[in-house]
Amino acid sequence: MLKKVFLWVGILQLLIIIFTLFMYKKLELLSYINVAFVIGSIFLLISLTLFVIKGRFFDVVFFSFQNIFSRMEDKDRSPLSKLVPQNYSALFIASIVTIIIMLAALLLQTS
Repeated sequence: MLKKVFLWVGILQLLIIIFTLFMYKKLELLSYINVAFVIGSIFLLISLTLFVIKGRFFDVVFFSFQNIFSRMEDKDRSPLSKLVPQNYSALFIASIVTIIIMLAALLLQTS
């Protein structure tokens, strides 16, 4: 688990640096903070969405859509929570770490 978190943190930091260089054409602390906030927030929302889906919240709606729009038999249907990947917690922790790093950079910028 810890290895996956470090891998995700590395991937997110690499994405932040790439997007900072692409958007701002230079690597400054303020541009890093801006891009880190956006990327960290996007991945945090993705992981929270996966958490809600995995919690069987949308299974009834998904089953209803399968029942109305599909001609599948009941034995072939699976709930939406079974289709979501199991390991969303590493992405959640990595996005929280990215936002914490962004906040530390923001404190460094303001002082």
